Amino acid sequence: MLQRPLCLAFLCGCLSGPLISIALGTEQEVPTSPTPQTISTAPNGKFFVRRERAESTALGLTQKRIEICTESGRELFAWISGLGATSFLWSPDSSYLAVNDMPGESGDLVRLFHLDPQASVVTPLREPDGKKLLDEEEARHGSFLSSVDEVHLRAIEWREGHLWCLLTGSCHPKREPTVHVPFHHLWVFGVNGKEVPSFLQEWTLTDPRETPVRDPVP
Repeated sequence: MLQRPLCLAFLCGCLSGPLISIALGTEQEVPTSPTPQTISTAPNGKFFVRRERAESTALGLTQKRIEICTESGRELFAWISGLGATSFLWSPDSSYLAVNDMPGESGDLVRLFHLDPQASVVTPLREPDGKKLLDEEEARHGSFLSSVDEVHLRAIEWREGHLWCLLTGSCHPKREPTVHVPFHHLWVFGVNGKEVPSFLQEWTLTDPRETPVRDPVP
């Protein structure tokens, strides 16, 4: 793991340009109509994503069904997700699709797929796992001095064949559990065919600089 501080100029250049436009530009709200809706298409046109309303849960919570299909409309992979906006980030060569699937799994939004246009196969490489994400961050930065409260992971950009994600969250000194200190990192993942993505780098963001927050006294 390579951890380096990012200067403010670098951060502003990243977040004011393509990162925000790519991360937010494909946000879509769940349609009210039950008719499937095409919401994203691969750069090479070989795949597209469509969405439709799914059956509600036993508690009456609205759900959506998201399907990855070939250009002819044949479904290759699908999953059911809770109500919320979803964004899609295709790699430039259309070999990978990163999905920010709201509401996520305990703060983890990122799904990742490998797409093979020759065989018309979609292989899931990563699914949201909030507990695993929290454990990973705790292993990297937690110690007897502090403990990680929560984490949130979101894919923001494909750059030079790597997937860049924004990790935010908060931690607290173990002797002061009512004090919460925000943190922000950029995580960089490498992809190689159908293998699980590998963690390559972590960049510590120096901005925004939120101040620690103390729980209110009951």
